[in-house]
Amino acid sequence: MVTQSDLLSQLGNPATPKTVERLNRFAYLPVSIIDRLAHDALTEEWGADYFALKKYLAVHVGWSIEQGHFTFNEQQLVIAAGSLQTRYGTPLYLIFEPNREAERQPWVLKYAGARVSAPQMPLPPEIPACPEITKGAEIVMIHDHILGDNADRVAFLKDTPPVAQMCAVSGAIQWSINRGLIVPYWYYGRMQCLVPLYLTSRENITVAPDLIAPLEISPNSILVRTVLPPYAPYANARVAARRHDQLPAWMLHCWHSEAARMSDEGDDATY
Repeated sequence: MVTQSDLLSQLGNPATPKTVERLNRFAYLPVSIIDRLAHDALTEEWGADYFALKKYLAVHVGWSIEQGHFTFNEQQLVIAAGSLQTRYGTPLYLIFEPNREAERQPWVLKYAGARVSAPQMPLPPEIPACPEITKGAEIVMIHDHILGDNADRVAFLKDTPPVAQMCAVSGAIQWSINRGLIVPYWYYGRMQCLVPLYLTSRENITVAPDLIAPLEISPNSILVRTVLPPYAPYANARVAARRHDQLPAWMLHCWHSEAARMSDEGDDATY
């Protein structure tokens, strides 16, 4: 009898930058089954080689096992495919079977779809909340990485003194926080927050921002390690949304423009 502890041991440490690789060590994922899942689910853009879908499954399978949201049908392990549904609102599931090949992944994904038989159908995992931002928390920036190593991302500030650059980014972060423009996202094994940075115009917050800032929330501070193009963290933000249309319209637009060239190279490596 396989236990939750066994499954957690097979999954390995959740605090890893190699999210998809972690799932691939847990189970062999045939391309044909991932393709069928993408076809059966409500239509959305998953990127090249289903990059965003694989990350979504990697995180949600982990959450499901950690939260005990799985069941067995004899030797088959049944897990909800996150909150994915068909065009008719029918939940989609994943069925894993023990891998018969020694020295390989412990499981093989045998089926992904809506036609599943089990004594009790598992629920999707609960999506953890992103950390609450304490009012008045200090914004701390890794200036050399943001405006030094990646100065091309903020080229319009290149002739501005470093202190003014930091004030501009910090002010844009606080402005978005005050207006509730926070986007939950998943990074390195835990939930965090993103905020859009409107540095050149704030007339229309439904259009794409100049940049986006991932925030690491602590009780008394907000650490900003980098700033990113608006499309870059889409896959990690998609993980934290039950449906893709719940993400900001500007993020969807930016993602659709860039999805074809995005990949899982580096997975969650530091930007």
